[in-house]
Amino acid sequence: MSEMTTVTEEKATPSVVLTKKPHELLKQAPPFLFIDRVEEVNGKKIVCIKNLAYNEPYFTGHFPGEPIVPGVLQIEMAAQASMLLTIAMSESDGAEPLIGYLVQNKDFRFYNPVQPGDSLKIVVEMKERVGNYYTTKATLTILNTGKKASKGELVFYLP
Repeated sequence: MSEMTTVTEEKATPSVVLTKKPHELLKQAPPFLFIDRVEEVNGKKIVCIKNLAYNEPYFTGHFPGEPIVPGVLQIEMAAQASMLLTIAMSESDGAEPLIGYLVQNKDFRFYNPVQPGDSLKIVVEMKERVGNYYTTKATLTILNTGKKASKGELVFYLP
């Protein structure tokens, strides 16, 4: 039986996520890597940035003439930031990329469209851990306008 742990202000090891590139710490690779850089790690919170170039491959089909970032990719951005936070909070030295599996998204809501040329600020906070299951709370904000793009909670599993 797994024990439920409320995540407290554990000491993050920011040096790993601040000194290495996201592609060195995550199993995802371009074009499916959606974190450009980590801005801040503080306790159980991480702030990441994704700059959305006009030539992102998904913009050509979603939607022609009015491109916007698909909601499912915003969820993936939050999931990747969540993995980086987990790495920062662990004892990992980042030598081997970690893989996590998204098992649930809770009440993810979308507020404003995200377009080519926008930059997203992805703020993720760790809520709880139950065994190898982690719950995070994410908010994505469009930096250019300050408008909220989306928010919700994610549950993922680390083997």
